[in-house]
This record gives sequence, structure tokens and C-alpha cells, in this order.
Amino acid sequence: MKTGVSQQEYVVSPVDFVGDHPALNFINTLHMVGSELTDTWQSDEDVAAWIVREGLRDGRPSTKWPDGALLRKARKLREVALKAVEARKAKKTLPLDELNGFLEHSVSHRVLNAKSRTNLHFERVYRQKTVEEYLTPVAESVAELLSHADFDLVRHCEGRQCVLWFYDRTKAHRRRWCSPQLCGNRAKVAAFRARARQS
Repeated sequence: MKTGVSQQEYVVSPVDFVGDHPALNFINTLHMVGSELTDTWQSDEDVAAWIVREGLRDGRPSTKWPDGALLRKARKLREVALKAVEARKAKKTLPLDELNGFLEHSVSHRVLNAKSRTNLHFERVYRQKTVEEYLTPVAESVAELLSHADFDLVRHCEGRQCVLWFYDRTKAHRRRWCSPQLCGNRAKVAAFRARARQS
């Protein structure tokens, strides 16, 4: 697995949002670059920035943890999430203990916020004193996917080496690729070359 130099600012990857669900986007942070499995996250800052960009948190953690603690726990949760999605897709028994281990750290409450005089939002606010608490919205999105998603529409990309997952929300439900620009284009080029060789 490729591990690059830590960066201060999270760099958006072209595969960040192809999953069409926060839990699948979370799993997709481990993806192929060329023929090498690559981790989008190289630091705690990368994980926190990804969580904020995904809209699962409003801001980065206000609490300081030991260096690398958020990265280690996020990678562990991602591994748990991937195993659970694969099991659910294969209609096998789900390994729930580890995911429930993350969920049991959830401490939250609801608040009503006034964005303006007429624009009110009823929102959930999560505590974030521990790494597990900070990751709670991610763990909840995984649990929500597993319990509510139509797994006939949760798919693994058909790209030859692709490891990405997506939720097919297209009208016809015929999506086959993580992205038409990535694996979809590669498949079209390969098919064109195959036809050209046969001619």
C-alpha cells in the first residue's frame, strides 16, 4: 500500500464522492492509483478534513489526541465497514460486534439552530472528546447503509482492478462503473481496441 508524505491540507481525490453514500465514500478512501492500492489518508489531519468535506462534521476536532490516533482508528473503522458491506452484499452474517463497538461511544444531543429569522435547522450535535466519539457520525453512516440501503443497488465497480463501491442511484439502475470518466472510459477504450484487433 502506498503511503506518501503527510500533508497539512487534505487533497481532494477524484474518487472521493463516487460512492454516492458517506459510508461507501469512506470505504473508497482506499483505492487504486495505477496498479497500486493507495490510502487517501496519511495523517490525522487528512482524516479530519475528509470527514468535514463529506459533511459528517462541521469542523475538525477541538481536542488533541496522541499523534496518529485518529488515523489508526479511522483505518480500523474503514476495515470493519468494508467487511460488513462485503458480507451484506454476499448475504452472509454481518460481523456486527466491531461496528457496535464504535457505535457505543456515541454521545449526542439535538439542537435547534436559527440560520436566520425564518431558516431553522434541527441538528444533531456529537461530543468529540475521544477519537471514537469524533468518528461516531462515520460509524452511524455505515450502520445506516447496512440497515436501510437496497443492497441490490450497492455495487462493486466492474473495473478490472478497481476496488471502489457505489450506491446506484441512477434512474435505470444500470450503473456499472465507479465513474464514467475513470473505469467506464477504460472499459470503452479496451472494448474499442478489442474490436479493432478483430477487424
